Amino acid sequence: MPRQGVSYGEVVRFRVSADEKAALVAISAREGVPESEVIRRLLRAETGLFLPVADVDRPAIEGLREQLRKIGGNLNQAVRAMNAGRVGYEPALAKSLAALLGMMQPMNKRLAEMARPARMRRNSGQ
Repeated sequence: MPRQGVSYGEVVRFRVSADEKAALVAISAREGVPESEVIRRLLRAETGLFLPVADVDRPAIEGLREQLRKIGGNLNQAVRAMNAGRVGYEPALAKSLAALLGMMQPMNKRLAEMARPARMRRNSGQ
């Protein structure tokens, strides 16, 4: 289902073959979304663009960011305790914790970007 409360300002028109149109119609029916949404999803997947976020979803995204922040704090404490020798050092665990911390920062940044209104993303060149 297309996002409610999201405005699309640009119109794109192009021609496709009969086979391409049939495939588009089939995907649209299977997913239960308009053909335009199928095209938008394909474009976003190919380019790495963010999904549009309706204003009603922003608090949920902010909640996810807060949860990630808390998890990151707990992971930092675990790594510090290992580095300080307060717990037994396990190289595999240390490597896993460092990898988790490395993944969390980009995820939090991506969530922050998603939560920004589209107008702000466009104005900042994102």
